[in-house]
Amino acid sequence: MKIIVIGAGMIGASLTWELTQAGLAVTVLDAGEAGKGTSANSFAWVNSHSKPPAAYHRLNAAGMQAHRDLARRFGQAPWLNLCGCLEWRSAEQQQAMEDNLNQLKQLGYPAEWISAQQLQQYEPELQLTGEEGAIGWFPSEGWLDTQQYIQQLLQASAASGAKIVTGSKVMEIVQSGDTVTGVRTADGIFHAADLTINASGRWSDKPPYHGALATRLAPTTGILIRVPADCVPVSHIMATPLFHCRPDGDGVTLLCPNEGVYDIDETTSAAEVNRLAEDILRHASRVWPKLSGLKPEQYQARMGIRALPVDGYPLVGPTPGINGYYTVVTHSGVTLSPLLARLVTQEILGTSASELDDYRPGREVTD
Repeated sequence: MKIIVIGAGMIGASLTWELTQAGLAVTVLDAGEAGKGTSANSFAWVNSHSKPPAAYHRLNAAGMQAHRDLARRFGQAPWLNLCGCLEWRSAEQQQAMEDNLNQLKQLGYPAEWISAQQLQQYEPELQLTGEEGAIGWFPSEGWLDTQQYIQQLLQASAASGAKIVTGSKVMEIVQSGDTVTGVRTADGIFHAADLTINASGRWSDKPPYHGALATRLAPTTGILIRVPADCVPVSHIMATPLFHCRPDGDGVTLLCPNEGVYDIDETTSAAEVNRLAEDILRHASRVWPKLSGLKPEQYQARMGIRALPVDGYPLVGPTPGINGYYTVVTHSGVTLSPLLARLVTQEILGTSASELDDYRPGREVTD
């Protein structure tokens, strides 16, 4: 069986590796560089922290376990950093946080309350304000170096026979009647396939996808700020009332304003992104005082646009009425990639994955 995977991000790289390991002939096509799209502009939090309902929580918890399983299969996983997450919220958010943590504990998810003194032990250079209230500790969570992950999985796939083709934009999904027979790229080449997989993320509702082949998306937008680690010397993921932050390797800390703090979208200018980054750094300097002296040339701010199906849940599976075509698009791509790759490969080999039943294309979706 010849398979084409469109998109070499987290999902595409995971699929390519898993399918190749199963002995299938795989070609992955990406319009740019592997992993330089959405995957490069993600907070990359591996978690099932606040993902209702219970079935979706369980899917993400299984995704976390799939990361640990993948690390064992590789023998090492330098891309996986299971450092744990610390969370506290503002007074008006406190009850929602407490309800969430208590529900997670009922679901068997590792979660516990800790004191401000314990928080200070975890993060000794954090300047506490006295407003932290109840503090949650989630020891099984972590973050992923998406670039290491993607590059190593693609290299391993290529070593097993996969073809990795970057800088090759798919211009047409070729159909014969109700069957997708392959794709045509910008250089005019037709790539024949028995199965074409849409792993294009936030581009999966744009040409060359149309009609039943396209997904319905409602992308969300965030700001990612890379600051020197000596200004924000964190060892864990931290979820605070206004921002999240985590280590990002190479002497860098990644800081991200919480969703909804700023009203931004794909049209927001770079100048406005920089202005908002300056504002969030000013707020963050309350707990990390060294940020107050940071100059604009000492940090980098960029926009991240996340793939999000309109109802918030993954779209995984064949499209009703279309043969030879399979969609894998999700918001929680960092957490779910290795699990979805394994389940999709299982289905392609002939065994349906019931874990995906709630997330099929063609389901009734409401905005």
